Amino acid sequence: MPRPWLGLFFLGIFSVIKQQLRKHLAKTIADTDLKRWFDPLELATNPDSLEIVVQFPHVYFAQWFQTQIKDDFEKQVGDCLGQGYLLRYRLPGPAPARGVAQSQGLDPANIAFPFGLEYTFEQFFTNQKNLLPLASAKDVAKSQEVKFNPFIVLGESGTGKSHLLRCMANEISRKGHKEAIFLCSADELAELFQTQDGPGRLGARNRLAEHRYLFMDDLPGLDNYPGLADELLILVNMFALNKYQMVFTSSKPLADCDGLPGVLRARLEGGLTVQLSKPDLDVRVKFVQDHCQRKSIGLTKAQMLTLAQRHADFRTLTGMLNKFQAYRELLKRDISDSIFENILGHGQGVARPKLSPQTIIYTVAKRFKLDPQDITGHSRKKGVVLARQTAMLLCREELGLSYPALGKLFGGKDHSTVLYSIKKVVKIQIDDQHMKQFIQEMRLSCRQER
Repeated sequence: MPRPWLGLFFLGIFSVIKQQLRKHLAKTIADTDLKRWFDPLELATNPDSLEIVVQFPHVYFAQWFQTQIKDDFEKQVGDCLGQGYLLRYRLPGPAPARGVAQSQGLDPANIAFPFGLEYTFEQFFTNQKNLLPLASAKDVAKSQEVKFNPFIVLGESGTGKSHLLRCMANEISRKGHKEAIFLCSADELAELFQTQDGPGRLGARNRLAEHRYLFMDDLPGLDNYPGLADELLILVNMFALNKYQMVFTSSKPLADCDGLPGVLRARLEGGLTVQLSKPDLDVRVKFVQDHCQRKSIGLTKAQMLTLAQRHADFRTLTGMLNKFQAYRELLKRDISDSIFENILGHGQGVARPKLSPQTIIYTVAKRFKLDPQDITGHSRKKGVVLARQTAMLLCREELGLSYPALGKLFGGKDHSTVLYSIKKVVKIQIDDQHMKQFIQEMRLSCRQER
């Protein structure tokens, strides 16, 4: 029996979604532009699924949309409506028969960003200096064939290596390959192999063999794990043999990575290596402007320029912008020039003596009423063990010491023992809020002691 009200009901849903999306887009796109390309679109969705159909007014519009708007539009949909949607594109006219593809439309796209919503190529700001790394990364992520394998991105801290790596992973996942991607750091790869020798390692290898894409962030992290490079060599050889894509980042040239044996280095150097340069002032200004616009931070043009001038890398800029955002959202106040300088001054800080392992050990020993030698010794008393594990964690997080270096510092212990100790304290903090607060207090005490 016909139910004409049902069509009106769905029409109402479509209208609400389009209005919701338009309101979101208006935060960053001029109304004249929205009238030009967004308003002519027809949006339809099924309330029982996460599928949205976008219908174009004509084929020429669809061709223009694909080259100029598509990527950013899909990112904005995910940002507004949440992840997991499937966008399908359609030209006007009768719907194709079930099971028959409409060749004139665009390919369907998953609106999912499993490796971070902010990690898209549209959010990677650059100029002529870094056009080759960006173009190469896009080609690797969007190509149907494996041309550059492995693909390696070099760059100092704060140049955007991790961002570019996750951009590529997100782009590939939009093609429906999310489960085929294994993205990890050296720490996470080591943890996978940490269980035990023999069957444990074989199980880790079998699990990795189920993936078709390997993304590993910062190769120098291998220095912390003796023997892990041998496992990575096996993995690289397997992926190369199957023509599966590999992507790595490194904060220093491969020749300077002590954890890379010659054979593995040669395998890696056989691919394409690109170098990311530090962002110039104009790039940093664009980055700050975009962040302020998206987060409604409300800095003036002069303030944004000053911020970009005083900080030379993306990581530090992001940290400062988060401080301004927190001030604006928590206190509900505009950021005056005096407040701006005050926050900026705290961010820059005054030069202080560098924190040392000895300072951390002394501070922890003092809190536990122990002698520092007890912490670096071999006592298995419960209080001493907890103090030692706390000091190990703080030395790792505050100083970035490698696990072998920590082992030497704490009485010649094996790196696996150090890793176990640190993971244990981290787990206790998750389960015990008092322990989490205690570690934070110890962290502040160590910083004040220097």
